[in-house]
Amino acid sequence: MALYGGPVPVSGSANGSPDSEAYLLELNWLPWRDRRFTLQYTSYEKFNGAKNNYDGNGRNASDNNSLYLLAWFMF
Repeated sequence: MALYGGPVPVSGSANGSPDSEAYLLELNWLPWRDRRFTLQYTSYEKFNGAKNNYDGNGRNASDNNSLYLLAWFMF
């Protein structure tokens, strides 16, 4: 338990395991040579060793899902 921390929200693990599983979906659009737009979605199936209540405080793996939008411009 001391190796990976105890029940700490977001970063802790109730069972002492850092094992995580996630799916990543990324879409890129390049309308011109000097511009790029990216949309990225991360869906967690398991986080810090568990799907449900991974930190002992009721947080589930899916609570960490995220959506990221990036706009890149080259001058």
